[in-house]
Amino acid sequence: MRTKSAITTGVVAVLFVAYLTVVTGFVSRERQHIRCRAIRVTIGDSAVNRFVDAAAVRRLLDYENLTLLGTPVDRINTRQIEATLQAQPVVREAQACTSIDGVLHIRVGQRRPVLRVLAEQGSFYIDETGCIFPFSPDYTSYVPVVTGRITPSFKAGYTGDIPERDYFLKQLYAFGLFLERSDFWRAQVLQIHVKNPRDIEIIPRVGNQLIKLGSLEQYEYKLKKLYAFYREALPREGWERFSKFDLRYGNQVVATRRASRTTG
Repeated sequence: MRTKSAITTGVVAVLFVAYLTVVTGFVSRERQHIRCRAIRVTIGDSAVNRFVDAAAVRRLLDYENLTLLGTPVDRINTRQIEATLQAQPVVREAQACTSIDGVLHIRVGQRRPVLRVLAEQGSFYIDETGCIFPFSPDYTSYVPVVTGRITPSFKAGYTGDIPERDYFLKQLYAFGLFLERSDFWRAQVLQIHVKNPRDIEIIPRVGNQLIKLGSLEQYEYKLKKLYAFYREALPREGWERFSKFDLRYGNQVVATRRASRTTG
């Protein structure tokens, strides 16, 4: 019985391989006669950022003299298309493939910034993967802006991972990633101002207060204290009662009240 079962299994496997060979050959022959009749471009994360759109993708392919419409689909170099698109600083990934109905499908994933850095050598974004890329002239992403004394080791226009020697930028990236992953702080932090790496200030979107963070050491713990203060004290006191929150002193939030105005 085992021998008969093994023979049956072997015959089925041989027939399946033969079927695949025939089908593959048929599809290959058919593709020689199918020409590209349309290009469909899908942009990922377009509701979050608009660094690139379908029209820009088509213009880039035309600029690179990639003849696509009317070309037999089996002659379209999808790897070349992907490499061309991925060479753009704002593109995180690109995928291209053709279908049996003569359509070239292109999907582009944009970079998702977590910080916008205004540095002395030039301004740039840091995305969620820790990649640095230059500003786009076509679109500005509304993420927290970093200002002040920031002196990265690379030149303007650099695209790539944060260099190992730029330790403070790595700290900033980790901080920006924390803000991005928090619904509350992503909505609350407007600007991060760096006087020096141990004297950092935060300007919030809501409330007219200055937040003294100090260094980026234990930033998560510091902001947790401030969040608790927001929940407990501000409903009683009101946002406008305070001018500054200082998070540099141990387990406490030092809140500075605004000077009361007197009328004479």
